[in-house]
Amino acid sequence: MRYKILALALSFIFFSLEISFAQNLDSIPFLKNTELIGKVYSHFRTSLTSNETAFDITRAYLGFESQIAKNYTMILKLDIGSPEDLSEYSRIKRYAYFKNAALKYHKNDLILSFGIIDMLQFKVQEKFWDHRYLYKSFMDQHRFGSSADLGTQVIYKFNEWVTGDLTFSNGEGYSKLQLDNSYKTGMGATFLLLKGLILRSYYSFVSKDNVVQSTLSAFAGVTIKSFKIGGEFNYRINDNNKKNQDKWGCSFYSMFKFAKKWEIFARYDILTSSKLNDGDYGWNYAKDGSALIGGIQFRPVKNVNIALNYRDWYPYPQNLDNLSYLFLNLEYKL
Repeated sequence: MRYKILALALSFIFFSLEISFAQNLDSIPFLKNTELIGKVYSHFRTSLTSNETAFDITRAYLGFESQIAKNYTMILKLDIGSPEDLSEYSRIKRYAYFKNAALKYHKNDLILSFGIIDMLQFKVQEKFWDHRYLYKSFMDQHRFGSSADLGTQVIYKFNEWVTGDLTFSNGEGYSKLQLDNSYKTGMGATFLLLKGLILRSYYSFVSKDNVVQSTLSAFAGVTIKSFKIGGEFNYRINDNNKKNQDKWGCSFYSMFKFAKKWEIFARYDILTSSKLNDGDYGWNYAKDGSALIGGIQFRPVKNVNIALNYRDWYPYPQNLDNLSYLFLNLEYKL
């Protein structure tokens, strides 16, 4: 009998503490000024050129962004997924990396960041494309740069039409350690000159073994009510700091929201590379090619996206097979 009384007493104490804790959550400064980050990308795919079918969770992000003092924000986010350099048979493994671990200072039109921070070379394009959960933006997909890196960054809004940014980072990406004494410098500008029109230019360079790798990027996007169309051109000189190994490409994408929860989209990419020693093919010939993506998206609620889409990859080498798939992609987030 006494054990039952003790159990009831403990349950009552625990229940009282739980109510008290729940009532005082908003009084905790950390929780009051914190935004949780949670996002998952998953899909089902079936090949139109082979017997391949599969379910997959390609990415999961987990973290928070918290204002820890006036003008100071802490960002901590984990990227949980499979590294791209793993063999196909090891992709089932999942690894966690710090995608962001940064301190940000924000006052008026100035933003200063330090730590593992988002790179800005294709951030505007990725946001405009707005379908990262089913396919990366061009520069991310074709390794023109990492989406995050360890370094420092300054962003300054000069006026309503022009914003500039300068980034100094290790150049290895957020999932790799600093392996050398070379650092990457990037600078960009974003222009909002007319309503619905956004322009973006970016240039970065990194020197290693007396060879400078430099990347140039230009983007333009137009939004007219429910219709969006954008295009970008990217050029890499001395890829991986190897002389005369240049590559370049362009990407065009368009979206049309024809109903409150429905949207159709299309995208076309081209990637090519320079020839070496007067050869017949580019140095990156095996990876050069073109991609086509098209589909329809349904958004049942604010934080859930579902997209049925067709995509293909046509490599330039004739001895490589064309890849064609049907995908059902799902994104859900906090």
